[in-house]
Formats: sequence, C-alpha cells, structure tokens
Amino acid sequence: AEALGVHELVCLDLGDYPLDFSRENKMKIVDVIRQVQPDFMLSHSQYDPYNTDHMNTTNAVLECRMIAQAWGHNPGENVLAAPQLYLFEPHQTEQMGWKPDTFLDITPVWSKKRAAIEAMQGQEHLWEFYTRVAQQRANHFKRNSGGMSGGRDCKFAEGFQSVFPRTVDQL
Repeated sequence: AEALGVHELVCLDLGDYPLDFSRENKMKIVDVIRQVQPDFMLSHSQYDPYNTDHMNTTNAVLECRMIAQAWGHNPGENVLAAPQLYLFEPHQTEQMGWKPDTFLDITPVWSKKRAAIEAMQGQEHLWEFYTRVAQQRANHFKRNSGGMSGGRDCKFAEGFQSVFPRTVDQL
C-alpha cells in the first residue's frame, strides 16, 4: 500500500487459506463498496485450481457488488452504480481460463508497480516474471489496439479481462 501511495487501506481480517466469506463478512464488504462507490473493481480470475481463495474471492466480489447495487438491501442507503469488474492477470493464464480484453499503459507508474511487487515477501520468483509480462502486454497495447492508442509508445502495460459488457456511443 505504501509503495502504491494508497491513502486509506481497509483490512477486514477475513483470514487466509481459507478466507472466510460468511454472510456477516460479505455484508462488511458490501458496506465498504457502498461507502467507496468505486468507478471500477479488480479481482482474481474466476477459476484458479491452485488457490481456491482466489476464485472464491471473485465469486464473493460478484455477489457483494450485486448486493451493493440492490435498492432492497438497507433501503435508504446510497446504492452502487454498475462499475466494471476487471480480472487481473494470474501468473498461469492458460490454467485459469483468463483472457484479456483490456490493456492499460502503466509506463508512467511502472516504478511504483515494481516496488509493490517487490514488497510481496515470498514471491521473489515472480518479480522478473511480472516485469516480462508487463513488457509483453506493452507490445499488445501498441500492436493490437486497433489504433486506439494512437501509435504512441508503451514500455509497460497490464492486461485485464472485463466481466460485464461495456457500453459505447460509437465504434
């Protein structure tokens, strides 16, 4: 959080291996979502046979997003609009059924991303891996964007899979 400049970190202490997604804990997540009113949300891939906490998190996020949008849940509270849920890239995409449809240039903030990666103790084996992934995704950003990037250079990018359809006014 410090490396990324997070100004407020909310920790709900839901355990780990396994995470506890009880009804009570889901309602805590709903409360945070309604309070924050995010423009978009991020989660893990929808399938992960190596770490079921990951896919259980995404299932819980989907449910909590839905509850946060429901007028019938705690009537009178400010409900959530409909933010896109993006699934970030797992380190074994082919095993997770993850398919990117959105690429984001992160070149201006790469040093912060790398510092955040290096803060993950026990994952040193992934530091260079994710650096190479960001360089590969930059190539996708530049070459496969259909011209949307305007031909500008990109050294580091991230790929995301969107869960919900996106609406546009023109193609």
